[in-house]
Amino acid sequence: MTGPYPRNGIRRPAIIREAQRLARNEGAAAIVEMALVLPLFLTLLIGILIYGQYFLLAHNVQQAANDGARAAIVGLDAADRRAVAIRAVDRSMASIGDYSTANRTIAVSETSEAVTVALTYTVPADHFLRSSFVPAPGHVISARATFELPAD
Repeated sequence: MTGPYPRNGIRRPAIIREAQRLARNEGAAAIVEMALVLPLFLTLLIGILIYGQYFLLAHNVQQAANDGARAAIVGLDAADRRAVAIRAVDRSMASIGDYSTANRTIAVSETSEAVTVALTYTVPADHFLRSSFVPAPGHVISARATFELPAD
């Protein structure tokens, strides 16, 4: 005998019949698969975006430190080198959309042979990088660059 009654004549509960019907339904299987895979896929996608943004910011911070050190070597004295380096760093960091001078720290040091620019950038609190959806890298990005001073 086929149908909802097994061979012994006892009717199966409705939940089991519904589960068997859904097991044969390909549309229901696709919905279940999507419910299992979609959260993982979205987490992976957002993680890629967050880490991509982090690497972009880290690259921009390193490039700004390089630009500051490169520009500082034309200064006449230590104070002039510091001012030139800060202007160069700010000009380079202006390409970051929400850049503010309050979010950065610049240290310019020099020896008789080289000038070093150290830049620390703190990501703003409302930035995409500070999302709590996936574990993100640190919100403070540091870089330093050293250029040799021209020989006299």
